[in-house]
Amino acid sequence: MLSYTARVLCSAIRQSSPVLVRFSIGIVFVTNAIAQDPTIDRTETTGLKPGETAEVRVHGANLKSLQTLWTTFGELKPAPPGEKPNDKLGVFTGLVPPETVPGMYPYRVVAANGCSLTHFFVVDDLPNAALASSSEILSPLTEVPAACSIQGYVNAIKPRYFGVKLEAGQKLSVEFYARRLNSAMDPVLKIMAPDGSEIAFSDDQPGLSGDTQLQVIADTAGVYRIELHDVQYSGSGKHYFYMRVGNFPLLSGTYPRMTQAGANLNLIGQANSTTVGGVPPDQLFSIAAKLDDSQSSGFALAWSSTVAPLTEVEPNDDQKSATVVPADAKAIAGRFDAVNDADWFRITVDVKQHICLTTHTRDLGSPADVVLQLWKADGSKIAEVDDTGSTDAQLAATLPEPGDYYVAVRELSGLAGPDWTYDLEVQRATGRADVTFATDHAVLPKEGTLAIPVTVRRSGVAGPLTIGAEGLPAGVTVYPLLLSDKQKSGILTLHADASSGAWSEARFFAHSADNPDGPAFPVVYQSPGPDAKKPGAFRLPRISPGIFVSVGTAAAFSLSADQHAITMTPSSELTVTINAKRTGDWKEPIAVAVTNPKDPLPAGVTLAETKVEGESGQLTIKASDKAKPGRYSLSLQGTLKRDKTTIIQPLGTLILEVRAAEAG
Repeated sequence: MLSYTARVLCSAIRQSSPVLVRFSIGIVFVTNAIAQDPTIDRTETTGLKPGETAEVRVHGANLKSLQTLWTTFGELKPAPPGEKPNDKLGVFTGLVPPETVPGMYPYRVVAANGCSLTHFFVVDDLPNAALASSSEILSPLTEVPAACSIQGYVNAIKPRYFGVKLEAGQKLSVEFYARRLNSAMDPVLKIMAPDGSEIAFSDDQPGLSGDTQLQVIADTAGVYRIELHDVQYSGSGKHYFYMRVGNFPLLSGTYPRMTQAGANLNLIGQANSTTVGGVPPDQLFSIAAKLDDSQSSGFALAWSSTVAPLTEVEPNDDQKSATVVPADAKAIAGRFDAVNDADWFRITVDVKQHICLTTHTRDLGSPADVVLQLWKADGSKIAEVDDTGSTDAQLAATLPEPGDYYVAVRELSGLAGPDWTYDLEVQRATGRADVTFATDHAVLPKEGTLAIPVTVRRSGVAGPLTIGAEGLPAGVTVYPLLLSDKQKSGILTLHADASSGAWSEARFFAHSADNPDGPAFPVVYQSPGPDAKKPGAFRLPRISPGIFVSVGTAAAFSLSADQHAITMTPSSELTVTINAKRTGDWKEPIAVAVTNPKDPLPAGVTLAETKVEGESGQLTIKASDKAKPGRYSLSLQGTLKRDKTTIIQPLGTLILEVRAAEAG
C-alpha cells in the first residue's frame, strides 16, 4: 500500500504488489509516527450466512484503531474489545443482507491510519461446525455433521481427519477453499470407506486454482473418513482452509467467465446454466446453484462486463471455418474442447486499422495458458504472443490494409476440457491503455495529498493522455495526470479535504488530453510481477477494477498550491504560492523540489530553490527561450527535516502549458 505514514453479490478483486522502485528513490519517512497497515493471517467466521448476524475474527498484526471490515455486500463493525485490547485479533460483527448470494467475497480491514490487502472468505448456506483439536488424530476419528462448513488451519506434518456418517446410497460432496482464499496451503484431499480403503483422491483440480473437491456415493452405511493435508505436509496459521461438507453440486466456474447482466451463463460442473442478474459492471460476482436433490448450494465466480461476448462456433479449427467477428464485437469467449484445439476467428477491415486483443484466463480462474497468433489471408503470420507481463497474453498490431485477417487462439500445452476457457477483450480503432499501479490500496492523510506511482503501456493510443478517477470517497479529489505521448510513467496525486473520512473502491480512466470530452480509453489494472528476492505471501492473480482508497488522520504537514493549471511562454517567469498546513509542533522549513530527480523537468524549464518557512512560500518557475511548447505534468514534493527525522509529502500535480510566443 501507499500511505502518508509509511511511504510517499459482487466481489471486486485485486492483487497487491511492492512499490515501484523507480519512485522510491530518496523517499524517507518519519519513523516515530508510523502507523503500520493491518495485516491478516487468517479469519474465523460464524454466522456468515445470508440474513444472519455474522461474527468475523481476524488474526494478524497491527489490528488496532479499527474502523470497519469492508466487503462488497456491506460492512461489519468492530465488536467491543474483550478484557484487554489485542492488536493481533480483531473482532467484527454485522448483518449479512438476506439477498447476498452464497460464494467467495473479498474483505479488507480498515483502520484509522492503514488498510489491509484484500483477503477472502466464504458466505455459505451451510451451518458452521467447530474445528476440534482432536481432528489431528486418526483414531478415534473426529465425527462432523453430514452438512456443515469447517474452517481452520493445518500444522506441519499433521493432516486433519474427519468422519462423516452416511447411509447406503447417500451422496457426499466435499470441497476445500485454500488457494482461492490466498492461503499458503496447497490442499490434498482423500476420502476413505468405512473399511479403510481409499475411494477418492484429488489434488490441484482444473478451474480451482490449486484447490480441490470430490463427490462420492456411499456403497454401504458407516463412517467415511475425510483426510486433508498440505501437498508438502507444511503447516502454520497461514496454511488455513475452509471445508464444505454436504449434498451440493460441485462447480468450478462459468462459461463464458465475462458477460453482462441479463446474459446466460453455462455453469462448469454439475449444474447447467443460469441467467446473470442485475449486477453492476466491472466486478466479480457470485453465482450459486442447487440441483433437485441438493440440500445446499455450489457456487462459482464470474465477471460482469458491459457487453455480452461473441461465442466461438465450432468447428472453427482453421482459416476456412473461422468464426466471423462482427465490426462491433467488443469481446470474444471460447473454450478448448479437444487436445491441441485451435480456435480461428476472421476479422474484416475496410481501412488500415489498429487492433488489440487482451486475454483473460488465470485472472478469472481458468487454467488455460493462451497463445495468440495473427495471420494474413495468404497464410503469412503477422504476430504471435504468449505471456505479456503476466500469465495472460495481449496481442496488438496494425492491420495494414483492407481485407480479411485471422486470429488463432491456442493453448500452450495443448490441454483441453470444460474448464479451459478464455475471454478476449477486443479494441479496434480506439486503442487501449494498460495502467499498472504500485499498490492495490492507498490511505490519504486528512487535509493532505498522496502520490501514487503508475506506469502506462499504450496500444494504438497516440497523443497525450490524462488519467482521472471516479468513485472516490467523499471529500477526495484527483489531480489529473497528463502524460505525453512518449511518457511511460508518472505520479498520480489524490487530495483529501477536512470532511473526508470514508473509503471506497476507486476506478480510473484515461482520456485523450486533446479531446477531453471524447470517449474514455479502456484501462486495465495490472500488478507488477512478484519480487523473486523478496517473495511475499501467496496471492492469486486476479482481474481488478481499481484500487481501494481510504482516508486516515492528518500528516505532519501537507502542501497545496494556489494554482494547478499554469500557462507560460518561452522567456517568461511565473510564481506559484505554496501553502503548508502543519500539525503538532512540526515548524521546520519545508524544501520543495521535483519528486524524482532522475525524471527531469521539460527542456528549458527550471524551478528556483524553494523553502516554505511558515504557512506559505513562493515557487518560481522559469521558461527559457528554448522552452518547447506543449503541456506537461510537474510532480513536486516537500521535505521537512528535524535531527535524524525526514518527512516527505507530495504536492498535487501541476499542469504546465508552454505556449509559443506571439509573433511581433
